[in-house]
Amino acid sequence: MSFFLEKCPRCGKGPVFLYSVFHIFKFTETHSHCSKCELNYEPETGFFFGAMYWSYAMLVGLAVITAISGTYLGLGEMLYWGIPSLIVVLLPWIFRYSRMLMLYVVYPIMHKNRFEKKDIKD
Repeated sequence: MSFFLEKCPRCGKGPVFLYSVFHIFKFTETHSHCSKCELNYEPETGFFFGAMYWSYAMLVGLAVITAISGTYLGLGEMLYWGIPSLIVVLLPWIFRYSRMLMLYVVYPIMHKNRFEKKDIKD
């Protein structure tokens, strides 16, 4: 549940992002550390470059599902505008959840010693 609420992968309490997803110009800004357990959200320079692969996979999956369901429903030419419009609308969420996948999936594998639970401040 903390994944969908965009909370820290270690303690599940500290927020990862500084602003709401609806803040158009600042939805990409993240905290440097968790405010509760002090987990470093970017353990090395360029850590979130890997999130591009996650977002690419999500975008391709979204486009394929939309194209198949649109073709099945007989939407035809409407898909030419529908898929890009859907991608533009969902872009902030795709960006954020690709970063969250990096934190929840890749971080524990690459940096086990940094990810171990510590005493968490309440």
